[in-house]
Amino acid sequence: MNLQVEPLDTHEVRLTIDVDDDILNKARRDTARELAKQIRIPGFRPGHAPMNAVIRAVGGQQAFDTEVVDRVAREVYSQALDEAKIEPYGPGQIEDVKQSPYQLIAKIPLEPTVDLKDYRSVRLPAPQVTVTEDEIERQLQFLREENAVVQLVERPAEMGDLVEADIHGHAGDEDVFHTNSRRGIVLDEERIGIPGLAQMVSGMSAGEHKEDTLTFPEDFDSEQLRGKEVHVHIDVQRVSSRTLPEISDELAQAASSFSTLAELREDLRTRLTEYRQRQADSDYSVQVLDAFTDLADVKYPPAFVEDRLGDFFRDFKEDIRDSEGLPFEEWLKVQGKTEQQVKDELRLTAEQRGKRGLVMRELARAEKLNVSEDEVAAEVEMTAIRYGTRQSEVRKLLAQEDTRGTVKNNILSNKVMSQMVRIAKGERADEPVTEAAAAEAEAVESPAAN
Repeated sequence: MNLQVEPLDTHEVRLTIDVDDDILNKARRDTARELAKQIRIPGFRPGHAPMNAVIRAVGGQQAFDTEVVDRVAREVYSQALDEAKIEPYGPGQIEDVKQSPYQLIAKIPLEPTVDLKDYRSVRLPAPQVTVTEDEIERQLQFLREENAVVQLVERPAEMGDLVEADIHGHAGDEDVFHTNSRRGIVLDEERIGIPGLAQMVSGMSAGEHKEDTLTFPEDFDSEQLRGKEVHVHIDVQRVSSRTLPEISDELAQAASSFSTLAELREDLRTRLTEYRQRQADSDYSVQVLDAFTDLADVKYPPAFVEDRLGDFFRDFKEDIRDSEGLPFEEWLKVQGKTEQQVKDELRLTAEQRGKRGLVMRELARAEKLNVSEDEVAAEVEMTAIRYGTRQSEVRKLLAQEDTRGTVKNNILSNKVMSQMVRIAKGERADEPVTEAAAAEAEAVESPAAN
């Protein structure tokens, strides 16, 4: 079989296959025989009509040749890939068919490749977090708010009061916000988050109704609400004063298990530091992954990006349904967008995630990281325990092959990220790896890279 392979800049190849006459003639005969069995041709028994009659019956030479191309491709395509030593990412596409000699010209996406370069030289300074006295004071203020003494009053509401009221804001037929009276709101602009609303409620008494208009500022956080004029209906049910305790040992005793304010301050500092460190470590992991990805030479065909976009788009639609509580089509109408516009907005993120995943998979191979069945079993058990009375049900679910594969992949993903972080910090420690472990690392799917 004569083949010509033309590499393309898109990480695809154009493969030209010269088809031998005997293969072509056999494909034509077999195609005609198969079509003759499927189509009733007057004057002939099923499967016995001559080729020219079959060609006329299917709509002409072009339609018949299309059927022949499909049969020829099934006959020669796999063999051509093997002979050309092509590793396809997915199905190829016939671009052209030439006669005399008969040639199939196909464009084939190639399996992605990753060159990690000198990835062990990557270094990024590890994050160090600090907690300021101002931050401690803000936490103490929050505790004061949580332990405020609330008392029903018979007077107009003042700033800082707790007011139970039905508040409904709308622009035409569009509901902009709605506060239920059972929840209650503290008359504080920052806590409410709607500029001007606290001042609008201030001065109202229990049983009073008011209608007014407010306009969102042009620099409001939500772009959709900037400059929007909203008609507001307010019905006040109850007004309560709030008396905040002093910052003292008494607050520590009321708000915690500590007996002194000094102990409470130290605990707040410790917990805030741990929280900030977890956040910083998470951000650092993403920075490290991006550093590895930016260093690597990653090549992939357009089909790879389309597949990643398809996966990302499906997850995005499910997230919208779960978070917004409405069908994706309705969400599109509210946003004033088309499905294609959303896909275009997601494309770069989907591509970046795909590149990260390829780099993580390659690093798992390079570092010969693996996941044992014992590790999977331990993770399954820890997950099941968290579900309490549903442990048995969860164990059965996690025992399924595809679910265990997901668990295994997640464990490997965490291992890869941990190894990247160690390398970036200059803490990498070489460990001996068995051939079996190396083979297992090769077999595991690309880790998720979100």
